[in-house]
Amino acid sequence: MAENDHNPLLYPADISEILEEFGHLLAVYDKLKDRSSIFASYIRTNKRLEVKEHPIHGITGLVVTEKYDEAGYIERYCYTWRRLLPKQGIQTGHITSWGNDHHDAIWTPAAYRVTTEPHHHHYDPADRKKRRENYNVRTLRQAFTFVGAYIESGREYTAETIETLDSV
Repeated sequence: MAENDHNPLLYPADISEILEEFGHLLAVYDKLKDRSSIFASYIRTNKRLEVKEHPIHGITGLVVTEKYDEAGYIERYCYTWRRLLPKQGIQTGHITSWGNDHHDAIWTPAAYRVTTEPHHHHYDPADRKKRRENYNVRTLRQAFTFVGAYIESGREYTAETIETLDSV
C-alpha cells in the first residue's frame, strides 16, 4: 500500500480485504431491506455491514460513512455500531461510534471538545451525545477489529469500556 503523506491512517477502506479478514463476522438477515446492503450497491456511499447476532445487543450492524477528498484519501469518516432489529432511532439504536466531524468552534460546549479533535468517540450506548478522545479507531479495519472482539466474545459493550484495541 502506498504512503499517504498527509495522514497514514486515513486510506480508503479496501472492501475486498475487509471482507476477507472479517467476513466470518458478517450475516445476512431476511428482514432487512437489500437496498441498504453493502453488496447491493457499493459506490462509496453510506452502507451498513450486518454482523452476527450479539447475545446482548441483538442484531447489529456497522454503519459506515467515508467521504473522500480529490486525491482519494478519507476526508471524513463515521463508523457506527448500532442495533438494526428491532428498528430504532439514532439514540436508542446507538451502541458506539467514531468520527472526525469537527466540533472545535468557539461556541462548542466544553463537554463536546476533545484533545484528539476532530477525531472522537461517541462511547456511551445510553447517551450518543457524550464524546471522548479517539486514539485508536480511525479506519474501517480498526472499527471492525473493535466491534469484532465483542461479537466473537459475546461481551456487552458499555460506556465504561476502555477504548483500546488491546482491551477487547
